[in-house]
Amino acid sequence: MSRVVRIVLFVAGAVVLGFLTTWAFLAYLHPDRVIDFATMLQMCGIPLSR
Repeated sequence: MSRVVRIVLFVAGAVVLGFLTTWAFLAYLHPDRVIDFATMLQMCGIPLSR
C-alpha cells in the first residue's frame, strides 16, 4: 500500500473518531443540541436514523 493511501486512511479514521467523540460528548452534556445538530445534518442531505 502506498504512503499516500495510508495517510488518507489515517486522516479519515481520525476525522471519524473525532466526530464520534464530539457527538458522544455533546450527547452527554446537552442532549437537545445533539438533536439540533442531527436536524442540521439532515437538512444538508445526510440521512440519520435514531
